[in-house]
Amino acid sequence: MKKVLFFMLAAFVTTAAFAQSRVTGKVTSSEDGSPLPFVTILIQGERGLGTNTDIDGNFVLERCPSDAVLVLSYVGYTTVQVPVAGRNVVNITMIPDALALEEVMVVAYGTAKKGTYTGSAAVVRSETIKDVASMSFEKALSGKVAGMQITTTSGQAGSAPNIRVRGIGSMNASNEPLYVVDGVPVVSGGTGQMSDYLYTSNNVMNSINPQDIESITVLKDAAASALYGSRAANGVIMITTKRGRLGKPVINFKASVGLTPSFATVNYDIAGPEQQVELYYENFFNAGKYEGKTDAASSSDALRQLNNRFNKHGYHFTADDNTVKSLKIHGMTDGIENREGKFYDWDDYLFRTAIYQTYDLSVSGGTDRATYYSSISYTKEQGRSTQNDFSRISGRVNVTQKIGKIMELSTSVNLANSTQHGFNDTRNVSSNYFMLSRNLLWPLYWPTNYKTGDPWTARYGSYAYNHLYYDQHWDNFAKVLRIGANESLSVKILPELVLKTVLSFDNTSTRDHIYYDANHYSGSNVNGSVNEMYTNYYKLVSSTTLSYDKEFAGKHNVSALVGWEAEENKTDFMRSSGTNLATDALQTVTTAGTYTANAYYWGHTMLSMLSRAEYSYDGRYYISGSFRRDGSSRLGENSRWGNFWSVAGSWRVTNEEFMKNITQISNLRLRGSYGVNGTLPSANYGWRALASYNSKYMDAPGGVIANIADANLAWETSYTWNAALEVGLFNNRLNATVEYFNRDSKDLLQSVPISTVTGFSSTLRNIGEINNHGVEIELSGDIIRTNDLTWSAGITGSWIKSTVTKLYGGDDIVWYDPYAGDSRAKFIYREGESTLAYYGIEWAGVERETGRNVWFLNDEDATADLTVDGRPATYSYAKANEVILGEAHPKFFGGFSTDLTWKGLSVGLTFTYKIGGYTYNAPGRDINDDGYYWERIMSQFCYDNRWTPENKDAKYPQRIAIDMEDVNQKSSRHMNPADYVRLKNITVAYTLPRSLTSKVHIQNARIYFNGANLWTWAAHKEYDPEVGHWGSRGWEMPIGKTYTFGLEFSF
Repeated sequence: MKKVLFFMLAAFVTTAAFAQSRVTGKVTSSEDGSPLPFVTILIQGERGLGTNTDIDGNFVLERCPSDAVLVLSYVGYTTVQVPVAGRNVVNITMIPDALALEEVMVVAYGTAKKGTYTGSAAVVRSETIKDVASMSFEKALSGKVAGMQITTTSGQAGSAPNIRVRGIGSMNASNEPLYVVDGVPVVSGGTGQMSDYLYTSNNVMNSINPQDIESITVLKDAAASALYGSRAANGVIMITTKRGRLGKPVINFKASVGLTPSFATVNYDIAGPEQQVELYYENFFNAGKYEGKTDAASSSDALRQLNNRFNKHGYHFTADDNTVKSLKIHGMTDGIENREGKFYDWDDYLFRTAIYQTYDLSVSGGTDRATYYSSISYTKEQGRSTQNDFSRISGRVNVTQKIGKIMELSTSVNLANSTQHGFNDTRNVSSNYFMLSRNLLWPLYWPTNYKTGDPWTARYGSYAYNHLYYDQHWDNFAKVLRIGANESLSVKILPELVLKTVLSFDNTSTRDHIYYDANHYSGSNVNGSVNEMYTNYYKLVSSTTLSYDKEFAGKHNVSALVGWEAEENKTDFMRSSGTNLATDALQTVTTAGTYTANAYYWGHTMLSMLSRAEYSYDGRYYISGSFRRDGSSRLGENSRWGNFWSVAGSWRVTNEEFMKNITQISNLRLRGSYGVNGTLPSANYGWRALASYNSKYMDAPGGVIANIADANLAWETSYTWNAALEVGLFNNRLNATVEYFNRDSKDLLQSVPISTVTGFSSTLRNIGEINNHGVEIELSGDIIRTNDLTWSAGITGSWIKSTVTKLYGGDDIVWYDPYAGDSRAKFIYREGESTLAYYGIEWAGVERETGRNVWFLNDEDATADLTVDGRPATYSYAKANEVILGEAHPKFFGGFSTDLTWKGLSVGLTFTYKIGGYTYNAPGRDINDDGYYWERIMSQFCYDNRWTPENKDAKYPQRIAIDMEDVNQKSSRHMNPADYVRLKNITVAYTLPRSLTSKVHIQNARIYFNGANLWTWAAHKEYDPEVGHWGSRGWEMPIGKTYTFGLEFSF
């Protein structure tokens, strides 16, 4: 009997063992049979069992019960359940849902399905940005989202672009969108204080490694963003970082190296050495003729000017027939070097072929109880300037852990440490290396004395210095350490009721250092100087929400959310400065003979209550509403609290019975929304009177009034409505979205002039209203879609009109481009006019026979000197009235992209474009001068287009060195069409066959090439047309052409 029982038990165990076996298979798309990579596969009812498909759609389950049911889910496809039924090979076909309508995207305080979401939002996936050679993920978004403008402020390594969503919504407060990382608002913008000395400091968003990003969602209308209340009037950019996937650990490594050998376009390229000398001679020859002198006397004056300036550098000049035609450059023979026929190329020292390199390593995986993603990355980006580079090392850990049956704990920790070296790329004549190369450093200047060979240490004649020498005697850096940690706990009280609490800590510490030794021209008068600055940005956010989601009777779906949020922001600043340094070996304040220090802090807090409700019926009709109440310390007691809300609805027409037989239309949806957002003052204490103790009396602190407060300062408030039509045709091979929006921004803040009797010239007040309205278009389609070949294309386009609709006092407000602090462009706020309306005098061109500047009078009462095109004009700019000259806003802008994939080979191109509007060419007064900045070098554009007796149809006037101020006027002379088309990125990639990579145990291997800014067409070809958001081009470093080669593999 015992033997029988033993054999029965053995048979049972053996049967059980055989009940679990190895199952393999492949997952493909029903549309074209293409493999689906990274599909999540779970075994229904089993804990810890599951996997993902590889890059070729293959999967392996080592221990799979014979009666198991596989549950497959994939973004954009319908979730399916497949019985194994004892099979060892299970091939599965997944069906795309309509327009990926069930695709889940991250939105405010939760997620939403794309096809049911009532707000306006755009999603950019990681595949779009992963190969772009840039520290900043923002640069990779160019042209990807309708209604979003991305403008480059500087081409220096480490710089970040500006982003505008649907125009300008404020005059004085921020126009930047709110940044949210993994559901929590974070610190954004510049950090540190180096912008006061050298350059715009590190943008804190550079701390985010683009390879860690899973998706970016841009919330554009009130229905999408109102739940963020007072911070969301300018849109919201939601960044979701990568999480682990179910399955065994996957190790991914990526490396790339890029080269930037040149700028993307012509950028004030200078005329040749002989042409520069010709222009200089011409200046003073014409001045002599203007004073009535003979040709001989005028030529003698011009030669004397040339010899006075350049004899000391090894050159002298003759003009035998007293004209520019016989002008010759000779070398001096009284030194150790004869420089005749030789000139110094400063670009060889100032610029280089910049190298970009980045290395990324990540590990991810998980079970049905816990998932993890961790990464570490090192990136170094050289600028084209030899004085500029940026490096970053960053790491991230994201872990999600299920606790019991109802709780889930999610932890995200990010650390980034970056260092930037740079220079002042504003209009700075002593330290802007780009301006030096294009406007100040003559090729006749040399870094050595031709007589002795010693370094040239005196200042050159055009305010420039010999940086081969002086760059050894100064140093600067900005070091940024950012630590971010998010902890969230979700409790599923009921299947439909979830409580979630989040605590986020975001801390950014910046150390800025700038040093000049006693030999440097900036430190010689104080025997050397050093500045150390420490700035710490601290943000603490705590939120708790309770969400409910329930379906009734198979047709009714109700969801709701309520919660609260508290936010604290604090900035601490410390500075120590020293002069009269003991030695150039120590760049420290403690070794200084004299030193000073300063320290202070500022900050603000916010408390909020928030709620949202949504209802849908039968997959056809959707309505939603949200409400948020914010209270901010930036406003006084009477206006501290603001209410922000939205309502929205959509109609999924394709789910109606009358659409069932119209098979050509795969998706048809209408949606609309209306809501209210707000914007806070940028100043923390504009509502209250402050005292300052910077003044001293006999070593005692002296208190003085620091501002003129307005206790009635209120929120800026935006009222936005939005309407959209979404269409999908031919099984969604062709998709289109057309969207119209209208945003009225009221109670806008602006610094307004006040009587100087008060001791102040301006104060902050709510003074006006702005309207932004426009149309956004998105078109995309699969032109070819077969097993081996796919070709898709998409285009975005936006028309936005931004207008000042009301000024409460009725008076115009004149203001200047705030970038770089040199007031390089002049604007005016006037009712009914553009928010970026250029203001100045109207240039009428050049008088053909004399080469003189001519200006339109634009004054009916003034007496004209002449008429131009039938309009009264004058030779004197002082007689001309200022008028609105045009606007910086483009009429239409967007992007175009196309992707071609054939087997393992893929090619992708992205173009950006802008039509209409003007750029303001601020350096035009420097490099295209007609007699004021006569000591500087000029551009080739100036040389080719100046007036001479032989070129009377020239665009620009005669050059004459009599210190005329014409070129310095804010005028239409410096305005040029802003239209351009740019090949922003091209990517060519090849995925190696699995049959090859599997032999070395590599799951996926890919090599690629990316080119950035390789081709540009511009209506005006003097400088790069991709300018900052104020529309002006200054002396900031241009962007370059970058060629990047990389490889990526996982195992």
